[in-house]
Amino acid sequence: MKDIFSYLEERKQEFERHFNVARMLENRVDEALMDSGIYVEVRHINTVKSGLLVHLYNIVEAVCTRTLIHVGQTVAAERPGLWTDVVLAEWVRSKFWSSEERLGDKALERLTSLSSQLVSGEKTEAFTIKGAPGSWHDEAIKKVAKRLGCQLKIPQKIRRAAYETKYRNEKTALAYLAKRRNDLAHGSSTFEEGAQDLTLDDVEDLADRVIPYLKAVTESYQMYLENKGFLKTEEAA
Repeated sequence: MKDIFSYLEERKQEFERHFNVARMLENRVDEALMDSGIYVEVRHINTVKSGLLVHLYNIVEAVCTRTLIHVGQTVAAERPGLWTDVVLAEWVRSKFWSSEERLGDKALERLTSLSSQLVSGEKTEAFTIKGAPGSWHDEAIKKVAKRLGCQLKIPQKIRRAAYETKYRNEKTALAYLAKRRNDLAHGSSTFEEGAQDLTLDDVEDLADRVIPYLKAVTESYQMYLENKGFLKTEEAA
């Protein structure tokens, strides 16, 4: 997990650099740049703010994806016979439903092949835990952790900030961020419109709710793996 924490810190610093550039540009609104006759306008700041939202969401998605890949690699280092039932179900989910086969004879052959791997008692190759359908937000993160039997231990202050429904349509910070990013990515909103109702202080507050939560979730998975929470109780002891 060390690499994931390092990655998160690097992306956090990258986001902060880009945010500082946005702040600098905001302070230059209506000023000409280097006597070029080009002016920084409010619409330019709005475009930059939308870019910051996409950047922040990409951090969430990348860290969650990398974490689940690492979980699959760690689990695969142990024999399937030692896994908990919920983790075994996740392995089947990753192997069976990642194929292009429809239900029928081909699906039965696939399932039989998977069963043979388990019966052999040998270790399996690394696999990627499937995320929740749709975008990454706090409910999706909690759902995947619950599927794996990973208890999310989020400090109260961080949990309160992340789960507070203070955004539009009673959304949490991560749900709001995911919705804004999707609107931008799918063309439902332009980059000039995507964050025009947010100040840079609002964007900073959003990041201050999202990134600490993301780190706390990653720490929970680290504890889950160190304590071998993916193994049956008698094997993890």
